[in-house]
Amino acid sequence: MNARQLRRAGAGLTAAGLLVAALGTSLLLASGSAAAGAVPQGVGVPGANEGGSQVVQAWSDASVVGERDRSDDDYATFRDLQVTVSQTQDLTHQGVVVTWSGARPTSAGRFATNFLQVMQCWGDAATGPTPEQCQWGAPNPALSSLLGDRVGLRTLKAGEDPEQVYDEAHRVPPPVTNPFLKAYTTPFHPVGGSPVTDVSDFFTPTSTNEITGARTGEDGTGAATFEVQTALEAPHLGCGERLEQGAARSCWLVVVPRGELLADGSSAQGTPSGALEGSPLTASVWANRMVFPLRFSGIGSSCAIGGAEQRLVGNELFSAAMTSWQPALCATGTTYGYSQIGDDEARQQLVSAVEGASRFAVVNQPVAVDVAKGRGLAYAPVAQGAVVIAYQVDRALRADSPDAGRVGTPVEDLVLNARLVAKLLTQSYRADVPGGGTTEPLTTNPRSIVNDPEFVALNPEMAQFLPTAAPEGLMVSLGSSDAYAEVWRWVVADPFARAFLQGEPDEHGMRINPVYRQLDLASDPELDSFPKSDLSTHRQDETVPEPGYGTLDLRPYTSDMADAAVRTQRANAGAKIVWEPNKVPAGFVSSGAQLPGQRFEIALTDLASAQRYGLRTARLVNAAGQAVAADAPSLRAAVDAMVPTDVDGVRRTDPAARVRGAYPLALVDYAGVAVCAADEDQRADYAALLRYAVTTGQQPGDAKGLLPRGYLPLDEQDVQTALELADALQDGSAAAEACPTAPPTPGPSPSPTPTSEPTTPAPAAPTAAPPAPPAPAPAPTTTAAPPADPDTGVAGPSAQAPLTGAGLLGPARLGVAGSVGLGAACAVAGPLLMRRSRVLAEREASL
Repeated sequence: MNARQLRRAGAGLTAAGLLVAALGTSLLLASGSAAAGAVPQGVGVPGANEGGSQVVQAWSDASVVGERDRSDDDYATFRDLQVTVSQTQDLTHQGVVVTWSGARPTSAGRFATNFLQVMQCWGDAATGPTPEQCQWGAPNPALSSLLGDRVGLRTLKAGEDPEQVYDEAHRVPPPVTNPFLKAYTTPFHPVGGSPVTDVSDFFTPTSTNEITGARTGEDGTGAATFEVQTALEAPHLGCGERLEQGAARSCWLVVVPRGELLADGSSAQGTPSGALEGSPLTASVWANRMVFPLRFSGIGSSCAIGGAEQRLVGNELFSAAMTSWQPALCATGTTYGYSQIGDDEARQQLVSAVEGASRFAVVNQPVAVDVAKGRGLAYAPVAQGAVVIAYQVDRALRADSPDAGRVGTPVEDLVLNARLVAKLLTQSYRADVPGGGTTEPLTTNPRSIVNDPEFVALNPEMAQFLPTAAPEGLMVSLGSSDAYAEVWRWVVADPFARAFLQGEPDEHGMRINPVYRQLDLASDPELDSFPKSDLSTHRQDETVPEPGYGTLDLRPYTSDMADAAVRTQRANAGAKIVWEPNKVPAGFVSSGAQLPGQRFEIALTDLASAQRYGLRTARLVNAAGQAVAADAPSLRAAVDAMVPTDVDGVRRTDPAARVRGAYPLALVDYAGVAVCAADEDQRADYAALLRYAVTTGQQPGDAKGLLPRGYLPLDEQDVQTALELADALQDGSAAAEACPTAPPTPGPSPSPTPTSEPTTPAPAAPTAAPPAPPAPAPAPTTTAAPPADPDTGVAGPSAQAPLTGAGLLGPARLGVAGSVGLGAACAVAGPLLMRRSRVLAEREASL
C-alpha cells in the first residue's frame, strides 16, 4: 500500500470511527433508557442591492397602506420610522436584510416595548395581505419569557381591541367538554385551502420564518436578516409557484412596529408584566403595518421535458452560479444537469474509463499531471469566489458597558486570524469539548473564543461581552474539498498558527487540544477536511445514561456550506445536548434556535451562500498583516496574485505571499474537459456552456441566467481563455491533435501449423503499470511574523510574541456497546495510519 492509499484508508477509518461511535452512542442511550424503564466595506450590512430591487419605505408614506391617522396615539411613535428591504425581486429561498431607522429604542432585557415584528404573507390584492394570509404564530418556545402575553401568537382576547371583530369566523372551535367556550384567534388561510385555527399542520417553531422580535438600538436603528421562503419551503404560502398564466406567484413581507401602547390605547406599563400584550394580527396593531411586495423567480424547470441532457459534475462553490445559468441554457436545446460532488470525485470522473462518467467537471485544482497523461485534459476558468467565515452575532454586553444601550443589536464587524481559526478547528476552547475540557492542558485554556485575549485584541468590542457569551463552535461541513484544503494551507502558512498546531502555546499559554496534536495537522500536505477527533463524552447528571453526549452531538457537522449558511441565519447549529427522558425512546434533543438578541453563530461557508442568506462575513488577516474583507477589490487582488501550477492555465493562491489588500481565501473554479473521452456532441454542448458562462453568465444580477452575488466576474484574459477552449472543442482537428494516437490493436494471429515437436508457449505480455500517484505537495514554508498594517493598524499575532511556543448488559446492548468500542478504535487507528502515510511518503520521495 502506497502513501496516498494509506492516508485515504486512515481518513476513512477516522470518519467511519466517529460516525460508528456516534451511532453506537445513540443506540446505547436508547437501549439504556428502555432498559431503565421503559462597517468596513464588505462586512457591514450584507446584501444591500444598491440600484437593484432594494426598497426604502417610510411608515408615514400613504402610497402603500393608505393615509395614517394623525390623531392616533401611535402616530408620534412611528412617524419617523423608515424601513429598507435589501432585495424584493428575483427572489428564491434566501435571506433579505431588513434595516430601519427613526425608531424608539427597545426596552432593556426583554421585548417589552418598542420593537419590530416581521412575517411573510401571501395575498393577491394590490393593497397587501390580510392577517389571515400571514405565516405567524409559532414562536420559539424559549422566547415566551421575553414577550408579553400573546405578543408572538395569533390568539385574540375578546374586548381588548375596539377595532377588532370577534365573530364566528374568529372563534376557536370549542372542545366537546366545553361547548360554550368562547375563545378567539386570527385563523390562518393557506393558499388554495380553507381557514384553520390550528397552524401546526402548516408551520411550526422549527419551520417558520417569522421574526417575533427585532431589537432597536439607542440610536434608533436596527437590522435583521429575514429568511424568504418559496413554495418549496412553505407550500401554504405558494410564493414563486407557477400560476396558470405562467407568472410566478408574488408574496409580501410585512413589518409590524410595536410601540408602547396596547390595542385599546392604554400604556404597556399598566399591565401586570409591564410589557405589551396582544397579537400583531389584531386590527388596531395591524393598522400600523408596513408591506413590501416580494417578486419571486418561478419554481420549476424552464427546460422542455424530454430534451437532450448533458451531465456535469463539480464542487459546491460553482453550484450557485450553475443553478442560476441552467434555465437560460435551456435555450441552447440542451438541459445541463449539474451534480454537486467533491473535487476528488469530480477529478476521478474526468479520468474514469467507466461509460457514463462526466467528461466535464468543475474543480479548484486540476488532475495531477502524471494521472492526466494521455487523456487530453483542458481547463478554463468559469467562476471566481471565496471561502468565508459568516456570522450572526448579537451584542451580549455587560450591564456596566458604556454601550449597554446597544445590547442585543447585531455586531457589524468581526476579525479573525489564522491562529484563531486553528483553535476553533481543533476544539481547543473548553466550550467546544463535551464536559468543558476536564484534562490538561484544556483546563487552563479559555472557555470560548470570547474569553481569548488574542480574539479581544482584534475585536476590542468583545471586551464588553459577558464572559458566558460563546459561539456554538465554528460550523464546518462533513467531507473533503479543495476549498477546505485552501483553508488549511492558509492556516499552516501562518507561522503562529503552524506553531500552535505543532504544540506551541500562544503568548497567553493556550495550547492545542492534545488529541489534535497527535494528528500532526501542520505537516499533512493533503489535508482537505475537518476532523472532529475528540472522543470525550459528558452527561449532565446521574439521570442521564452513560456515556452521555459526544463531540458530534455538541458540535455537529453541516451537510455542506450552504447548509452552514442556513443554520447561521437561523441561529441554530443543530446541537443535541438536552436530555429528554419523555422522548420515545429517551434521548438528546435540540434546545432550538438561539434567542433574538442573544445569537452567536459562526460558520465556514462560501461567499455566494453567505450573500444569499444575508450574512455578514469576518475580515481575515492575510500574510501582509491586513484584516481584509471578502469584497470585489480584495478578491481581484488575490486572483491577480495567484501563481501558476504545473498545469497550463491553472493558478493557485500562495498563502505565504504578502499581497496587500488580498483576501486570503479567494478561489477560482476551473472547468476541466476530458477532450479525448468526450464525443463530438458532448464537446459541442461543453463549448456552448463555456461561451455562455464567460459572457452573459458573468453579468452580475439577481435574475436567473446572471452571475449571483458572491462571485467576482472574470477578467478579459480569463474570458478569452475560456472562449479559446470552446473554439477548440468544436474544432475537430484541434481535438484530434490534443489526443494521442492509440497504437494499433493487434489482430488475432493465424493458427500455427501443428508439429510433432512440443512448443513452449510464449510468455504473456506484461501488464502496464498504473500511473504513479502524485507526489505530496511540499508543506508551506513559514515566514517571518507580518508587521502591523500602517493603514488599519490591524495585524496578525504580534511580531514580538514568543514562539513558546453496573448491571449485566443484554445481547442487544452488548452489540451496541461493541459498536461504540469499534468506532473509538477506528477513530484512533485512522490518525495513526495517516501519520504512517506521511512517513512512507517521505521514504517514497527519497527513492
